[in-house]
Amino acid sequence: MVHNLSHQKNFSREDFITAFQKKNKNKRKNSGRYNFQKLLENGDIYRVGRNSYHIAEDSKRNYSYLYSELSLELAKKIEEQLDFRIFELVQLNEFVNHQIVHNVIFVSVESGLGTYVFDSLKERYTGKILFNPSVETFHQYWSDDMIIIKKLVFESPKGERDVWETKLEKMLVDLVADKLLLSCVSREEYDDIFHQAFRDFYIDESKLFRYASRRNAKSKVLLHIDKTVLRMGL
Repeated sequence: MVHNLSHQKNFSREDFITAFQKKNKNKRKNSGRYNFQKLLENGDIYRVGRNSYHIAEDSKRNYSYLYSELSLELAKKIEEQLDFRIFELVQLNEFVNHQIVHNVIFVSVESGLGTYVFDSLKERYTGKILFNPSVETFHQYWSDDMIIIKKLVFESPKGERDVWETKLEKMLVDLVADKLLLSCVSREEYDDIFHQAFRDFYIDESKLFRYASRRNAKSKVLLHIDKTVLRMGL
């Protein structure tokens, strides 16, 4: 069924259902919706923007990362009702030439609750945790598995498996917008990071640029993207 739409660059959910009903004249819309959802779950189609989808490409895959035991431990300690994200600095090792040896766990917490989370964790992780440090303080105290508590940007993309996981779209934007991450990775690596991300993984462009706009970083993101790879245009 999905091959009937392969000639289109992108298609909407409604496009799929219409094509499904043309091919299966005895089927109802609910069958089209069901088949659409199954193809999406199976990875036969993927989301490139708001109600915009594309046929899966053999060269790409969904981004995922196996978090460390420390990150999983932190996620359990932070109350479930809080909105937070966890990012490990070594997640970047899949994309950078100069490998990061000493990991840092960034825990971004919804506005107004960073101090609460910091206070609840500081005794357990004494000497290994900082709250919203400056770049200078960050590098002064940087040690392996250091934990940084910082403010979560409103409307940050949520993880697929667990809400607290950092999606690739968020990671790419934070790379050009977060002062601490900017101080950790050579600017010479950025073009290659973005190139590999778009080459190897499915990217939700509407989510990427919506978050970039929220961080006032859209122009910075575009500096590192070959615009010919964009499915949604600008």
